[in-house]
Amino acid sequence: MWHWWLWYGLDSKHVQTSGVRWCANKQLLRSELALEGIQLNKSQYLWPWQRHWPQRIDHKHLLILLGQWAQLLTAGLPLLTCITLVHLERASSRLRYELIQLQSALLTGASFSKALSQSRIFPPTIVQLVAAGEASGELAQLLTQIHQQSVRQANLKRRFKRSLFMPSVTLLSGWAVCMLIVYWVVPQVANLYATGAYELPLLTRWLLDFSHVAKESTDGVLAALILGYMGFLWLWSVPKIKLRLEWLLWHIPGFGRLMYLHSQADVFLVISLTFKAGVPLLDCLRLAANGSTWQRISSDLERAIVGLHQGQKLSQILTKMAWQPQVLQLVRIGEAAGNLALSFTQLQSYYEVQVLSQSQWLEQLLEPVLLILVAMFVGLILVALYLPLFQVGQMM
Repeated sequence: MWHWWLWYGLDSKHVQTSGVRWCANKQLLRSELALEGIQLNKSQYLWPWQRHWPQRIDHKHLLILLGQWAQLLTAGLPLLTCITLVHLERASSRLRYELIQLQSALLTGASFSKALSQSRIFPPTIVQLVAAGEASGELAQLLTQIHQQSVRQANLKRRFKRSLFMPSVTLLSGWAVCMLIVYWVVPQVANLYATGAYELPLLTRWLLDFSHVAKESTDGVLAALILGYMGFLWLWSVPKIKLRLEWLLWHIPGFGRLMYLHSQADVFLVISLTFKAGVPLLDCLRLAANGSTWQRISSDLERAIVGLHQGQKLSQILTKMAWQPQVLQLVRIGEAAGNLALSFTQLQSYYEVQVLSQSQWLEQLLEPVLLILVAMFVGLILVALYLPLFQVGQMM
């Protein structure tokens, strides 16, 4: 049976090369490559799903790729050679396959950004920034800046995830205790109270009813959660509904503010890097709009592009939108001073600081809040279980 094979080897000039080939077995693959003067060093059989999954590149490997590409391009090596020389450990078969596809696309004359876009494994923001680097001729410098910014964002995310470890343990342990009580302890207590000839307190009856419903409808609850998740994904794909969902997400206490600040930081990161690279403002805004995953931001940037085409100033356009006063003030200063690049850089730094501050605030607040909620829920269950005993004691 014939399969796709991912192979690595050395050509007749002892230059590292790689490719993907449709072949029956490894021996035939080795023979075909030998006829072309290639010495096979390593090969890997590709299952059908390995050419399509995972759908996105791992963030760790993305940072490695950006760093190595930036270093090699800065050293003056050709782009095709840079892609060939990258070294990845424990990368997925999909990523290795896509890197070879990148080489093939570049050999056919495609631009680097177009090749990245065709792979559909790289984030849209990275693709748009690479396109800006190609347009300005500063691809190596732009990749270096992207790598530095990505490392800072990765460190921030890693720190935030590490701070969520204890709150997560608190929440999971409290949830496990509550479910143990609801599914096992409460039914046992219900059998004891069933023999009594007195009326149970209202809180206890609510607890017994909840335990009964939870035991009888576990499958229904799981099915409802799955259907709810699928319904949310469908609603997220509808543009008009997505705008309302984004508004709701941004108004979630604490986390909504963090998502909003992070989205603004990403937008001004793209605009700042591309504008400093010499890309025209209209193209910078278009790249930021195409790279943003938030439709509300993309719509605002598209309106700004239309306004600039009509001869309006950027500050006048943003005044009609729900952008923060800091953005309007710095854009006005940049327009007056003729240095919008500095304003965009300051806005990027401002939102990065705000993201860090908001994440630290959530870190300090989340654990005590979760602890209090778990304690209240467990305490409410215990009170509901012991109330009948207090009632019996008073009757005696």
